[in-house]
Amino acid sequence: MSSAPRSPSSTQTLWQAWLDPSATYKYQGIYNAIAADIANGRLQPGDPLPPQRVLAARLGVDLTTVTKAYGLARAEGLIETRSGSGTCVAGVRETGSAAGAQPDVLDLSKNSPPRPDGQNINTLIAQEISRAFAGPGYVSSFNYQETGGNLRNRLAGAAWLGTRLEQVEVEQLILTSGAQSALFAICHLLSRQSKQLAVGQFCYPGIHTIARQLDLQLIPIAMDADGLIPEHFERACQQHSLCALYVVPNIDNPTTATLPLARRQRLAHIAREYGVSLIEDDPYYEIAATTQTALADLAPELTWHIATLSKCATPALRLAYLVAPDIDGAQRAAATMQAMTMMVSPLFAELASQWIHNGLLANMTRTIREENSARLQLAQQAFEGLDFSVPAQGSHIWLPLPAPWQALDFAHQAERQHIRLLPASSFSPIPGRETREAVRISLGAAENRSVLLEGLQKLRGILDQPQSFYHAMV
Repeated sequence: MSSAPRSPSSTQTLWQAWLDPSATYKYQGIYNAIAADIANGRLQPGDPLPPQRVLAARLGVDLTTVTKAYGLARAEGLIETRSGSGTCVAGVRETGSAAGAQPDVLDLSKNSPPRPDGQNINTLIAQEISRAFAGPGYVSSFNYQETGGNLRNRLAGAAWLGTRLEQVEVEQLILTSGAQSALFAICHLLSRQSKQLAVGQFCYPGIHTIARQLDLQLIPIAMDADGLIPEHFERACQQHSLCALYVVPNIDNPTTATLPLARRQRLAHIAREYGVSLIEDDPYYEIAATTQTALADLAPELTWHIATLSKCATPALRLAYLVAPDIDGAQRAAATMQAMTMMVSPLFAELASQWIHNGLLANMTRTIREENSARLQLAQQAFEGLDFSVPAQGSHIWLPLPAPWQALDFAHQAERQHIRLLPASSFSPIPGRETREAVRISLGAAENRSVLLEGLQKLRGILDQPQSFYHAMV
């Protein structure tokens, strides 16, 4: 492992790459090195960084590690990719005929809900907050609350969840500061029993982040077009001491698979037989065209059910509802949440309750569902003739790439066109063990349909060129 260079150079034009030896993971070591050298002046705005393959060879790491490091640095605004110039330190605009203006980046890497035409979420939140606290008896909402939410807000959450779960006991329901907080609290509790967590062979990257923080070992379960394969889950139960199985049952992220009822029943049966908890993260239930019985109804004594407003309303609320298997579980989760965040935002909790009661949440969900459907049709047009997964009303697609494309190379070429997306490696619980060359393309973050269509057509244009054409350009 390389160590930091001893002396900075004010005229340095090519980064002398190193890797922070104190980092837990190698990609963090690369990110830390970039951040440190920007802070100490070794790297200046506009300085080029090595191509990913060159840096991987130089540091003796795999390409996925460098991709993760660059992705993190890019997300933090430390670096950027410029057409014709590659990756460089952010902060200086390129000069040219457009008076130094840089092309806008179309970020299709974040799974945000679309904003339908005519729906200004900023104005809507401002208007609704004033209404939420206009009536008497809401003075307490501006003070400290119970960690898991007051009774009024928990009752509202139970009413909303009543459309998806057969029975919701309000004593088993708590409010959390988004689904990620709920996931962390659950994993923190369950990891006391075991440090092994079963997940799909491709799964939501947020669970990877939690696993790193809690030192969990992720056990990948094979998947097919219908999602997790029960027989592989049972084999994992036999071979490992699992604390839980993490499941996105509707419109899986990233594969878009929805578990059929028979498969859900089989997973619940196996979990019960081996005493394994189920973490049912169901952010896409409200926007799914068709749904099945929840795992929380099939195995209520084992299941932690998470329902967020991020995909059916807005991520800005940072609010989710967690239904625990029992009252004791809810109390323990609330105690963990208290240590993490003290309480959910009383303002957002009241706002969500008002939207549930006045029907605004249902209306927002309907418009998002319709917009998702329209955008998915654009994706089908752009990638006509290719074999890819399209949910009826979801907000992302999973695009297997035709041979000989590799997902990391395709993502790199997309970024050269100022489009960001996520390769399969971003979802793999074991880096370097991907078995499919695929990318997830999120459709909601584009400002409007025309911007999205232009971006999708550029992506199709990349695929339509022989890969050797791009290698010749590098």
